[in-house]
Amino acid sequence: MRILVLCVDRDDDLGSKAGINGPVIGREENIESALALGLADPEEVDTNTILSGLQLYDDLVKRGMDAEIATISGDSHVGFQSDLILATQLENVLEVVKPDRAILVSDGVEDEAIYPVISSRIKIDSVRRVYVKQSKSIEGTYYLIVKTLQDEKMRRKWVVPLSLVLIIWGMLSLIVKIVEFVEQNYEDIGLLSQMAVGVIGIVLGLYLLGWSYRWADALRERIVRTKRSIRQGSLAIPFAIIGLVLGVVGLLIGFDMATVYRESLLSHERSLAISILIFVSGAVWFIVFGVFAFESGKSVTTFMQTGKIRWSFIVMMVSVLATGFIVQGSADALSYFIGYGDYDLTVVIAEMITGILIAIFSSVLNASLRSEAGKTRQASGA
Repeated sequence: MRILVLCVDRDDDLGSKAGINGPVIGREENIESALALGLADPEEVDTNTILSGLQLYDDLVKRGMDAEIATISGDSHVGFQSDLILATQLENVLEVVKPDRAILVSDGVEDEAIYPVISSRIKIDSVRRVYVKQSKSIEGTYYLIVKTLQDEKMRRKWVVPLSLVLIIWGMLSLIVKIVEFVEQNYEDIGLLSQMAVGVIGIVLGLYLLGWSYRWADALRERIVRTKRSIRQGSLAIPFAIIGLVLGVVGLLIGFDMATVYRESLLSHERSLAISILIFVSGAVWFIVFGVFAFESGKSVTTFMQTGKIRWSFIVMMVSVLATGFIVQGSADALSYFIGYGDYDLTVVIAEMITGILIAIFSSVLNASLRSEAGKTRQASGA
């Protein structure tokens, strides 16, 4: 009877941090993998998982049992994609080792979620969960929290939802105070101080969101590229300025339209909703053409530098155009059903259908261009 000691790394820390692709079969190979992962990240718990599996393997061998150890790793996108990779690697391990039963070694519930997949292919006798000992002091707890938040996956899992809640709460709070301030003809200055709560929520939420996705690093890289483009005389800069101006003008026009009609909306029971719809209708197409201008500059610059047309630019333009029609149609449809304004239902439906058809065309075009690009690469490779 042959026993397989199976270590599971569902989120592929072994590959992303140590550059080792699974499956890893054999004692020496797993020792090298654990050492590489430990050197890449000394605090990675998957290192302890592999070491625990090696300890269990050595114990089985000392008892005279026929055993083998293997580590399988999934993908950073935990879910269907990672589980499919784990299942494929498991089948490779079973084909090579040919075990009769297995012992599963994992570092927690996330890795053990793959248990049904493994048990459907081989009998599992035991599951060993690895716990990493931590200091029980307050200092140790603080250190653990800080180091956990430094993990990009953990930040996106816990901090991003919190930041979105803060942003949405801050925006709703701020919009209510702004509308109240406008309706009182800008006379109640005390409302400005009450807006501080909403502003703080938005700023804090944006900060946490930017910290989670490393926007500061991306911004620094963008500044470096912009400086390089300016020195090289890139056309992307003036087009980007035009796009920014169009976007700002759209926002100002939308706000101005909502302000102009506020007197006639005071008596309406859904004045806030209508103000937002008027703002969206006034701003949407300026923003759409601003995006057109920005992407046109990038595409023209790419064409002048490489002599090639960015087909993704065409797909993006079509998608943005579809979004414009859908947003405009949605705003008009909501205004129609609320009972504000003189809207022709036929025109509203035509806007929505046009946007949907353009979006479908964009998807088909994107698939077609990807297929042609794939054929071109295959032909050049041959």
